[in-house]
Amino acid sequence: MTLVPPVSFPRQRPHSARKVFLSHEEVKKIHGTHFRMSSTVDPILRLLEVTRSITGVLDLDQLLQHILNQAVEMMKAERGYLLLLDPDTSLPMARRLQVRASYRLGAEELLEEDFQLSRTAILKVLEGGNTHHSQDALKEPNPSHSVEMFGLRSILCEPLIVQDRMQGVLYLDSRIINRFSPWCREVLPSLASQAAICIENAKLLSQREEAMRAQYQDQMRALEMEAWKNAMAAFVSIASHDLKGPLTVLQNGLALLNRRLNDPPNPDLLKDMEVSLLRARRLVEDYLDAAALQQGQTLSLRWEPIDLHQLVQRELTQVEANLHVKKRDLYRFINAVPPDTLVHSDEMRLRQVLANLLENAVKYGRGTISVRLHPGEGERAWVEVSDEGPGIPLESQDRLFDRYFRAEPNSSVRGTGLGLWIVRQVVEALGGEVAVSSQPNQGARFSFSLQTILPQVPPEPPAEPALPGRARPASA
Repeated sequence: MTLVPPVSFPRQRPHSARKVFLSHEEVKKIHGTHFRMSSTVDPILRLLEVTRSITGVLDLDQLLQHILNQAVEMMKAERGYLLLLDPDTSLPMARRLQVRASYRLGAEELLEEDFQLSRTAILKVLEGGNTHHSQDALKEPNPSHSVEMFGLRSILCEPLIVQDRMQGVLYLDSRIINRFSPWCREVLPSLASQAAICIENAKLLSQREEAMRAQYQDQMRALEMEAWKNAMAAFVSIASHDLKGPLTVLQNGLALLNRRLNDPPNPDLLKDMEVSLLRARRLVEDYLDAAALQQGQTLSLRWEPIDLHQLVQRELTQVEANLHVKKRDLYRFINAVPPDTLVHSDEMRLRQVLANLLENAVKYGRGTISVRLHPGEGERAWVEVSDEGPGIPLESQDRLFDRYFRAEPNSSVRGTGLGLWIVRQVVEALGGEVAVSSQPNQGARFSFSLQTILPQVPPEPPAEPALPGRARPASA
């Protein structure tokens, strides 16, 4: 049972007694059962049985309810409550008391204004630390308001104490005079003592589990921080290496141009410088996008119709130009996208996706690298980039699009682990999906969906209505 607000004792209307107490017929039935039980059942054996049952419950809330249920059944009370003290000793005693278990009263009823306990009995137990027993509470001097309101007669309160520390109170009451017999008053202190020990053990176990959970969370945060630091160190190293290549080409090209001011520039040199400049720019754009996405920012998009065949061809040409001359014969690039295929997308973002997928295919694949278009549902289609490399392990495929993840971290191929993550972020921003399919030694196929633009067929002009008495001319 969850914690409820501390017990208060305002004066309330007496109309809740019917909800809390048993009927007179039920009371008589219980009284007869009590008489038979007290004459046939050994209280010591019953106490041992109950003690064994409560020691096997480890969950604190379940334990509290089980203790109360057993106490009510042993004592044959009509109502019962188990109250614990809040550990904050700076609070007043009335605010420290919290009902943690109840018998014949639901948790929602505990929150009602009509809920009442015997304030006098509970405070006597808390102040003196001893058992409180009332044979006929209505006849005692200055009976409390709750006693008068509910017609209480028998009240039995037992403190829950462990090592001289007050934990709470076990409260039982009844409308029957002298309900709790001498053997009940003898057995209840032993039960309360065992219950207090079990409660203390359950609290310690709960605190230990909470401390272990906190320790585990701290360790996981430390591991995540260490992994993040390692990933960032690797990222900075690889990013610096990736940028150094194209920047070196630009630097050498400018040096050659300065030495040959009177000669016309070499077209191949200018082409290499242009390719290197574009590569450096794209690397910077990827890094800036990654930083923006990690900060929760959204990508800017500019929607327009795009000729997908031409865009793919430009990207294939760029990827081939980035290859070293000695490696260009190791690959064959195929543009299998039908000509005049129009898509609705952002050209810069679409080129960014294709560039990352093609660069990934060149890094980890080999042989033929092709780009194809497959029909999807409705006006959507799937763009597929495939290679003939060694493939991707099945256990790594689910994490390929995670940030900083690399399927083969010990590979000699350098990478930041951001390329495919950026691909997924951009494709999802464009309203599409990403997918991967791979088998060992059969290459890999990366796909993403986008919206196509169906060819616009001009509507036929409306036919001229035939005039009366004139036949419609036949079409040629």
